[in-house]
Amino acid sequence: MHSNVGFLDKLRWRLNVLGNRYAQYRLITNETAVIDTEYGKVKGIKRRTIYQVPYYSFEGIPYAKPPVDELRFKAPERPEPWDGVLDCLCPRDRAVQLHLITNNAEGSEDCLYLNVYAKNLKPDKPQPVLVWIHGGGFVVGEANRDWFGPDYFMEKDVVLVTVQYRLGVFGLYHGFFVFLLKKKKNTSPFKGFLTLASPELNIPGNAGLKDQVLALKWIKNNIANFGGDPNCITLFGESAGAASAHYLSITEQTRGLFHRAILMSGVAIASWAHNGQERHAYPLAKLAGFKGEDDEQHVLEYLKQCKATDLAQLEPKVLTTVELQRKIMFPFAPCIEPYDTPDCVISKSPRDLMRTAWSNSMPILAGHTSAEGLVMLPFIKEMPICLNELETCRSFVPYEVVDDVDIEENAAKLKKMHADSAELTADEYMDINAYLLFYFPLHRVLLSRLTNATSAPTYLYRFDYDSEVLPYPYRIWRFGRGVKGVSHGDELAYLFTHAMANVLSKESPEYRTIQRMIGIWTEFAATGNPNDKDVPGMESLSWEPIRTPEPAYKCLNIGEELKVINWPEMEKVKVWAST
Repeated sequence: MHSNVGFLDKLRWRLNVLGNRYAQYRLITNETAVIDTEYGKVKGIKRRTIYQVPYYSFEGIPYAKPPVDELRFKAPERPEPWDGVLDCLCPRDRAVQLHLITNNAEGSEDCLYLNVYAKNLKPDKPQPVLVWIHGGGFVVGEANRDWFGPDYFMEKDVVLVTVQYRLGVFGLYHGFFVFLLKKKKNTSPFKGFLTLASPELNIPGNAGLKDQVLALKWIKNNIANFGGDPNCITLFGESAGAASAHYLSITEQTRGLFHRAILMSGVAIASWAHNGQERHAYPLAKLAGFKGEDDEQHVLEYLKQCKATDLAQLEPKVLTTVELQRKIMFPFAPCIEPYDTPDCVISKSPRDLMRTAWSNSMPILAGHTSAEGLVMLPFIKEMPICLNELETCRSFVPYEVVDDVDIEENAAKLKKMHADSAELTADEYMDINAYLLFYFPLHRVLLSRLTNATSAPTYLYRFDYDSEVLPYPYRIWRFGRGVKGVSHGDELAYLFTHAMANVLSKESPEYRTIQRMIGIWTEFAATGNPNDKDVPGMESLSWEPIRTPEPAYKCLNIGEELKVINWPEMEKVKVWAST
């Protein structure tokens, strides 16, 4: 993964991590608490937020058996009960992955843990529960405090749960997050990976999603003991985490396990979030030194013996030259499972699942940032030749279009709208990718909700607050400093503390934005309606669910001020919808 972090920013990051951990240590109190769960007692500790609000922290609670040895690659299993009291005083290791800066393999296969944060363990009434699924292209990320600290949420009377799940080859998502779609139109843009077609091997894929399902079952059964309301659970995530949350909203495996969802810059039908049916287990095994033929049983036995970190290092090398030319950057996305099992999460295409999903009776809040396409900037700098794709725009036509005449006709529409200038520019390239990867898939989900979820509200937001005072670390690593625009993931800095977060003046616009985001998110979690008149700037607003795409959806624009506006992306999205 390419990084634009300079030496000083790398040094600053390391110093901030050390400083943050020291600060977090100083926020620990001497008070502990022991809570019963269905598997045994867990001990947490009372902490204070960076704004000195007390809360209880239980980190590293196991929700599944360690997925190692014979359980590697397979669906998760419930944990074994334990005797005595399990210390849950600090986070467990992240899932196996490549470090964003060093590219070294790190983490542990023993990663199926969750963290519970609660302001009050014995409230007068059960508190709304928010369950966070982190993003990271299905190959990187973690649920711990260095990235997703609970401090801002602990200002409210809620329970926050953050979940770790298997990533990459171990999560067995057998597709690819692509930033640019394929150039050939006769296949899906995604290649299968490590899903094994033989039912007797019982590895149909989607182990990472199945981890999340089991975590939700643990939360449903145990959260009341932490002061949470098991009948008021909101699932939310960003990017791949949002796509995961959407998948969990349309699979029968989760019926009754949660009651609302917040989808931040990601949906299950986004091109990068699902795949075709080709498999990559054998190529990975060959890279790892396997000398045999493409026999699934032998391939599986070999891969089960490989070191986890070695497989993580090899994952990017599975990409073929053709795939690299298509700018495929992150391996693994959820797949349609090749055969049915009791744990099956995705039995058919997500577009089909959406039509009859149980969640069509559930409130959903969905949205994005105002400049999602900025996520392409590092790629453009590294491979400026990619701008040549704007000459025809063929590669941006939705992959469902297969007829050559239709491809040419629709490519011309996209070129006229996005790249009609004499000079091919980075801004045009970022703009067309924003629609390809984020805005157009979201529009399709909104249309499906208008058709199939007529009894449940769907709210649309647009995060448009641009500030370098409180950047999320991912932004600095990808862009460096001085880049303007509200990019993919920027809103995370206003929901979670992290290793580079500072205590802000409560009079600052950044702190006001935190208040707005937390107020809106927690009000939606509590009631299914995000309108909170206590949020600064919402006192006189009337933000209603979407009703019609004509002339545009109504959305809440979260910028310097809060405004209900016509969705600015609607005009171009309509052209995409005509392709």
